[in-house]
Amino acid sequence: MGDDGDTFRTGAVHDEPVGRMGRRRFVETLAGLGFGALSTALLTPGDVRAASSDEVPVVYGLARGDDEGDADADLRPRRRTVPADWYDDFRSAVAAHRNFDAVGRDDVASSAVAPGEYGGRNAAIRVEVTAERALGDLPERVEDTPVEVRAVEAVDERGDDDADRPDEALSSDDPVSSDGGVPGSVAVASDEMYGTLAPAMTDPSDGSRLFATANHIYDGSADGGAPMFLAGSERERIGSVEAGFPESDVVAARPTSEFRPLHRIHGGEPGRVVGQFTKEGLADLKARDEPLEKIGVKTGRTSGQIQAVDGLTCAYGAICKRGQLKWGNESGFSDGDSGSVNFHPDPENPDAGVLVGGFNNARTWWPGENYVWGTAAYHVTERHGYTF
Repeated sequence: MGDDGDTFRTGAVHDEPVGRMGRRRFVETLAGLGFGALSTALLTPGDVRAASSDEVPVVYGLARGDDEGDADADLRPRRRTVPADWYDDFRSAVAAHRNFDAVGRDDVASSAVAPGEYGGRNAAIRVEVTAERALGDLPERVEDTPVEVRAVEAVDERGDDDADRPDEALSSDDPVSSDGGVPGSVAVASDEMYGTLAPAMTDPSDGSRLFATANHIYDGSADGGAPMFLAGSERERIGSVEAGFPESDVVAARPTSEFRPLHRIHGGEPGRVVGQFTKEGLADLKARDEPLEKIGVKTGRTSGQIQAVDGLTCAYGAICKRGQLKWGNESGFSDGDSGSVNFHPDPENPDAGVLVGGFNNARTWWPGENYVWGTAAYHVTERHGYTF
């Protein structure tokens, strides 16, 4: 979901005769002006003509229909218009961040892009360093994007959040429907640890639904066939691990014949999951100061603002992680919440359902920073093909 070019003049699309272009030329025009790959592929000339002269259309999400009967329908683009100068600034920041490679430097813990505000400050690259000497080694700008450097306290090497043991007391609420449907945001467990189930993910190979949670619940090495249980007084096996992705901290499990994953979040209002946000969609939420929410089995429902997207860290945990989304506050996440997702009502039809922003896999544990982080849904799709 997305590719980054070098030139960003998206507003110039209004100077082009898009209504007379064939599809191939239209796509080439969008790409040449700096639109993201997903918007390039899914926008139409009608979308461009509907935008005012200082705005451009973007694909903010991918969603199924608004009716319950659309649960297994194909994902379709959700579009909105954004200020052209804001979009160019964001695209430039993402490209600069990808070229920067700050995390490859000594004493750099992580880096990410903080999207700009509508009518306010521009996007920036935020870098966390664990030694004062690193402050002077980083540039103030990368191309036209400012670099904001923050010092955080170095900590001993540790893995992702420690998931609690599955025999710990959990809610006795039975979330399973009479036909075996299991929603997200309920407690699930491996043989040794437990976390929170995500809503159903769709297998790109055959369109079937899979269970999903954090890979580190399986100690970072989920072997094929490892059991996934509903955690609680009775440990029912609901699936078997099909694939684990440590670099994204995601594990996917094939359901047993008695259970089926639901595009639903237990306790959500609305609880139906209709799709997921794109990178541009998350940046747009940040620019509009719209919050994300999550429901985890330890801390329940919490909400918070988006801080940064396109994050990268190699310092915490054994594997470098790209496509990280940073949001909320450290207090909104605890051991056992790993594998939950963050979400926001679909802007096009907020009463019908929510779009997923990404997984929640960890919280800050070092002084100087305060957020929840995890792999964004758009990155999971880019790397592994799975969608919500």
